[in-house]
Amino acid sequence: MKKDNMEKYWDFVALEAKGSAAALRLEKWRKVARNWLADYADKRAKDFIFKVLNEVVRLSGAVKILDIGCGPGKWSIMFAKKYSFVKGVDISPNMIRLAEENAQRENLENINFQVMDVSNLEIPDETYDFVNCVTVLQHIFDDAQWRSAVHEIARVTKRSGYILLFEIAPNFAIKKRTPNLSIRTMRQYIDEFRKAGANLVYWRAVDLSLPITYFGLKDYAASFNKKVYYFISERQTLLAGFLSFLSSVATLIAKVVDYKLAETPLSFLSFGRILLFQKSNR
Repeated sequence: MKKDNMEKYWDFVALEAKGSAAALRLEKWRKVARNWLADYADKRAKDFIFKVLNEVVRLSGAVKILDIGCGPGKWSIMFAKKYSFVKGVDISPNMIRLAEENAQRENLENINFQVMDVSNLEIPDETYDFVNCVTVLQHIFDDAQWRSAVHEIARVTKRSGYILLFEIAPNFAIKKRTPNLSIRTMRQYIDEFRKAGANLVYWRAVDLSLPITYFGLKDYAASFNKKVYYFISERQTLLAGFLSFLSSVATLIAKVVDYKLAETPLSFLSFGRILLFQKSNR
């Protein structure tokens, strides 16, 4: 996606998040479905990311964190409540304004926001101990710009510092109806970050599909490829169990095989992956 188009896209998303008139014109059921799914996926992503922070990275409180593509400040605010300083950057001025408003409501003084392009960060070398980049690089279509973004992220990270990426891995149905994603393989990320001076130290596939299990969601599940609801009653445990089994199998495969297999034809599944890089100390 071109830079101008990307900025307009995220400006609209920011207005939508704030409840603008443009957003209110969207069909009510579509908004409810999307927001419900987003809330669930966000919770899953948060659980996995903080598990990585607590068990693998083990940051101390006195660290500087950069949140790239901060959006309305969700991650930045969570980090600021736990760590000493956080800076959030985003290409969208509207997103930055929204993030500032959200941070003010939380009375946080150890956080600031700035409009910035990830492929051209106006930040000195080796400034941050930890860089958070959640569902950002997948929106960069141009390969040269993507490579610049990777090298910029590594450049502003301190030696021995960490870089955490989290990206959605769309299945065929989501990819078809989502024109703003460019999916790259794990090997591409590993190779480019290595060129930038950072090595992969941890990764895992994350199942972001709906909790369709025997004891999970019993009332309904949203279909990703058809924007309608399927109703699953308590008596339909066989169907729920079958969907849960397929979800587990696909997740296991995604952990073993390269990321391309996460583009599964099972239309109700959605995957993410966490990639943790550490910058060389040389």
